[in-house]
This record gives sequence, C-alpha cells and structure tokens, in this order.
Amino acid sequence: MPDRAQFESLKLELLRGGVAPAYVERTILELSEHCQDLEDDALAAGLAKEEAARLARAQLGSEQSIAAAVLAQRELLVWRRRWPRTASCLRSAATIVALPGLPVVYCIDRGPEIARWSAALGSALILVSSLLACLNWMILLG
Repeated sequence: MPDRAQFESLKLELLRGGVAPAYVERTILELSEHCQDLEDDALAAGLAKEEAARLARAQLGSEQSIAAAVLAQRELLVWRRRWPRTASCLRSAATIVALPGLPVVYCIDRGPEIARWSAALGSALILVSSLLACLNWMILLG
C-alpha cells in the first residue's frame, strides 16, 4: 500500500480549507487505496515499481485539483464553514452569556476572602449610613 504520508500536504490543505476531519481521513484513505490499485495495474502491465508509482500519481491528478474538487463539496465542510454567520452569532451569544459568569467562577474557591471583604464593606456601610443619618437629624432638629 502506498505511504499515506505522501498525501500529508493534501491533508493539511483540506483541514485548512475547513473540511471535517472525518472526511479528510476518509478521502486520504480512499486516495491511498486508489493509488495502490493504479500502481498494481501498472505493475501487472509490466512497468517497473518506480515507473508504476509515478504513473499512478499522474493518473490521480495534482493535489491542487483534488483539493479543489473536495473543497467544492460544501456538505463536507465543518458546520462553522458552511454557515459562518450562524457560527459568528453563536460565538457572540456564548461570549455574552459567559461573561457575567466569570466573576462567579473566580469567586467560587475564594469564600473566606469574599466573606471578610463583605463583612468589612457591610460594617463600613452601616457606620457611614449611621453618621449621615445623625448629621441629617442634627440639621433637621437643629
């Protein structure tokens, strides 16, 4: 069987193009098997191994043409490449939903510090409120 590594650049190009990884693996496997069949046919016709491998690759076509044919099939693309606006909206919505939860996540394991600061802020609020109330009563009664 031909080495699947010979299709590595095609694999990377398809992944960069947005083809789902499962389809990329299947495409590479099918190309590898088809290349092996073409090479076996050439060997059966009496060609040397190197010549048979070169002829098989030539019959498959260039990697650019194979990539263009695969990328033209939109059903093979990952969903965020098929529907980019929907993906963008969902990403924005997820960000908007997650942002208010970040302080909660930050505060989960910081209970004692939050309790101490809450007590300090609460007592300061009570002290300042009582001073303002006393000043207000002095002004009104005074």
